[in-house]
Amino acid sequence: MDWIKKQEEWFEHSRFGAMTLMITFQSCLGSVAAMYALKLDNVVILATVAALTMASNAMFIAQAGARYCLITFYASIIINSLLLVLTLVLL
Repeated sequence: MDWIKKQEEWFEHSRFGAMTLMITFQSCLGSVAAMYALKLDNVVILATVAALTMASNAMFIAQAGARYCLITFYASIIINSLLLVLTLVLL
Protein backbone atom coordinates (compact mmCIF):
# COMPACT_ATOMS: atom_id res chain seq x y z
CA MET A 1 0.00 0.00 0.00
CA ASP A 2 3.02 2.27 0.27
CA TRP A 3 3.15 2.39 -3.52
CA ILE A 4 -0.42 3.69 -3.83
CA LYS A 5 0.32 6.40 -1.24
CA LYS A 6 3.25 7.61 -3.34
CA GLN A 7 1.04 7.57 -6.42
CA GLU A 8 -1.63 9.58 -4.59
CA GLU A 9 0.91 12.20 -3.53
CA TRP A 10 2.26 12.51 -7.07
CA PHE A 11 -1.25 12.67 -8.50
CA GLU A 12 -2.33 15.42 -6.08
CA HIS A 13 0.84 17.39 -6.79
CA SER A 14 0.29 17.38 -10.55
CA ARG A 15 -3.42 16.57 -10.76
CA PHE A 16 -4.41 18.38 -13.95
CA GLY A 17 -1.36 17.36 -15.98
CA ALA A 18 -1.66 13.79 -14.76
CA MET A 19 -5.39 13.71 -15.50
CA THR A 20 -4.75 14.88 -19.06
CA LEU A 21 -2.18 12.17 -19.69
CA MET A 22 -4.18 9.44 -17.99
CA ILE A 23 -7.46 10.28 -19.75
CA THR A 24 -5.72 10.36 -23.12
CA PHE A 25 -3.85 7.09 -22.61
CA GLN A 26 -6.69 5.03 -21.19
CA SER A 27 -9.21 6.42 -23.70
CA CYS A 28 -6.94 5.46 -26.59
CA LEU A 29 -6.39 1.99 -25.15
CA GLY A 30 -10.13 1.60 -24.57
CA SER A 31 -10.96 2.67 -28.12
CA VAL A 32 -8.50 0.15 -29.59
CA ALA A 33 -9.97 -2.61 -27.42
CA ALA A 34 -13.49 -1.53 -28.45
CA MET A 35 -12.51 -1.64 -32.14
CA TYR A 36 -11.31 -5.22 -31.85
CA ALA A 37 -14.42 -6.18 -29.86
CA LEU A 38 -16.50 -4.76 -32.74
CA LYS A 39 -14.45 -6.78 -35.23
CA LEU A 40 -15.42 -9.90 -33.29
CA ASP A 41 -19.04 -8.76 -33.03
CA ASN A 42 -18.81 -9.35 -29.29
CA VAL A 43 -21.19 -6.97 -27.52
CA VAL A 44 -20.26 -8.17 -24.02
CA ILE A 45 -16.58 -7.27 -24.43
CA LEU A 46 -17.54 -4.00 -26.12
CA ALA A 47 -19.87 -3.02 -23.26
CA THR A 48 -17.27 -3.97 -20.65
CA VAL A 49 -14.56 -1.93 -22.35
CA ALA A 50 -16.85 1.06 -22.80
CA ALA A 51 -18.09 0.95 -19.20
CA LEU A 52 -14.58 0.73 -17.74
CA THR A 53 -13.24 3.50 -19.92
CA MET A 54 -16.16 5.82 -19.21
CA ALA A 55 -16.03 5.08 -15.47
CA SER A 56 -12.40 6.11 -15.36
CA ASN A 57 -13.09 9.23 -17.43
CA ALA A 58 -16.01 10.10 -15.13
CA MET A 59 -13.79 9.87 -12.05
CA PHE A 60 -11.29 12.26 -13.57
CA ILE A 61 -13.87 14.73 -14.85
CA ALA A 62 -15.76 14.73 -11.54
CA GLN A 63 -12.42 15.34 -9.77
CA ALA A 64 -12.91 12.43 -7.41
CA GLY A 65 -10.31 11.71 -4.75
CA ALA A 66 -6.85 10.68 -5.88
CA ARG A 67 -7.28 7.10 -4.67
CA TYR A 68 -10.53 6.58 -6.63
CA CYS A 69 -9.06 8.14 -9.76
CA LEU A 70 -5.97 5.96 -9.60
CA ILE A 71 -7.85 2.76 -8.81
CA THR A 72 -10.28 3.19 -11.70
CA PHE A 73 -7.43 4.20 -14.01
CA TYR A 74 -5.33 1.14 -13.21
CA ALA A 75 -8.37 -1.16 -13.32
CA SER A 76 -9.28 0.27 -16.72
CA ILE A 77 -5.74 -0.21 -18.05
CA ILE A 78 -5.37 -3.76 -16.76
CA ILE A 79 -8.80 -5.06 -17.74
CA ASN A 80 -8.86 -3.30 -21.13
CA SER A 81 -5.39 -4.71 -21.88
CA LEU A 82 -6.52 -8.22 -20.96
CA LEU A 83 -9.65 -7.88 -23.10
CA LEU A 84 -7.59 -6.54 -25.98
CA VAL A 85 -5.24 -9.53 -25.80
CA LEU A 86 -8.25 -11.84 -25.58
CA THR A 87 -9.85 -10.36 -28.70
CA LEU A 88 -6.53 -10.53 -30.57
CA VAL A 89 -6.22 -14.21 -29.69
CA LEU A 90 -9.80 -14.90 -30.78
CA LEU A 91 -9.32 -13.20 -34.15
